Amino acid sequence: MEMEEAWKIINPLCRELNELINDGSLFFIKGQFDEINGMYNIYLNSKKIHISSRGLRDSIGDIEYHNNRLRIGFRSNGIPANIFIDLI
Repeated sequence: MEMEEAWKIINPLCRELNELINDGSLFFIKGQFDEINGMYNIYLNSKKIHISSRGLRDSIGDIEYHNNRLRIGFRSNGIPANIFIDLI
């Protein structure tokens, strides 16, 4: 997965996405599609993030924090995904 595709998936849930990228608070590490479970996994480093579900096809499923890594399971425009964020 390329960075631009990851941003398209995250954008409906993160209004501040461009601002966070431009001010150096959010960094794309890698992204991949898991064919077994049909989910996208997106890996980021971040100093700050604000996620909210606003659309009919957007939802936040579950949130987990472990060893300084945050995982957020969500749907964005109906696309299932996980964001793994290493907090910096």
